Amino acid sequence: MNTLTTSTRTVRGKILRDTQAGPGLLAVDGNKIPFTLEDHWNGTTPPQTGGSVDIGFDEGGQLRSVHPVGVGKEELEIAGELARQALGKGAPVLRASVRKIGTPVLVAMAIVAISWIWLPAVTVQIMAGMAQSATMFDVLRMVNAGASLQDFGRGGSAGLYGLLCILAMAAPALPALWKHRLAPLGYFAPLAFLAAVGLVIYMKMNAMASAATEQMRGLGGSGMGDIVGAMMKQVMQAVSVGFGVYVSLAAALYLAWIGLRAIRQR
Repeated sequence: MNTLTTSTRTVRGKILRDTQAGPGLLAVDGNKIPFTLEDHWNGTTPPQTGGSVDIGFDEGGQLRSVHPVGVGKEELEIAGELARQALGKGAPVLRASVRKIGTPVLVAMAIVAISWIWLPAVTVQIMAGMAQSATMFDVLRMVNAGASLQDFGRGGSAGLYGLLCILAMAAPALPALWKHRLAPLGYFAPLAFLAAVGLVIYMKMNAMASAATEQMRGLGGSGMGDIVGAMMKQVMQAVSVGFGVYVSLAAALYLAWIGLRAIRQR
C-alpha cells in the first residue's frame, strides 16, 4: 500500500475510482492511494468518483480513514471566496455610484419605494371599527384588473402600471448615470407618477359611480338613480388616503425640489 508522510492528520483529496469493482483510488497532493470500502470508508453512502473527501493518516503516514466532505461544503467555500473577491472589487464601484447619486437622493428614493411597496396608500372603512388598507401596488393591481374596492390586497398583476411604478422609483438616479440635458427630469418622476395614479383612480371611481347611477336610473327611474347616487357618495366618503401616500409625497416633493435646482444650475 502506498504511504504518504505528512505533518497533519487529515488532508483533503478526491476519489479517482470508486469501490464498485474492487479497491478505490484516492488522489491527494499528487499521490494516488488505494482504499477499501470495508477498512477505510466512513460515509453513509458509497463513495462516488470525483467526490471530495477528508483523508486521515496515522503517525506513520498509513491511510486510516476516508470521510466524505459534507454536501456542498467545498462549493460553499469556493462560493464564499468568490463572493468576498467580488465584494472587494465591487465595493469601490458601489461607493462611487453612491457618491455620484448622492446620499440625500438615495434616502428619498428609498422612502418612496418603502412607502409604495409596504405602507398603506388607501384605507376603506368597511364598518365601525373595521377598515381595510391597500398599498400603492395593491391599488395598481386593482386599477390594472379593473376590480372593485372589495378586491384590494388580493394579489394579481399590476401590469403596465407596476412597470411604470418601478421606473418612477428608479428615475431619480438617472441624472447621475446619464449626462443629458433632459436627465434632471428623472427627479420629477415620483411626483408625476403620484399625480397620474391619483387622476386615474379618481376618473375610474367617478366612472363606476356614474355607470351604476345611470343603470339604476334606467331600471327604476330617477328616484332609484338618486338613491344609488347617494349610496355611491357614501362609498366614496369611506375611502381615505393612507399615510403612505403622504410620506411618499413628501419625499417626491423633495426630489422635485432637487430637480428644480439642477435645472436652474444649467
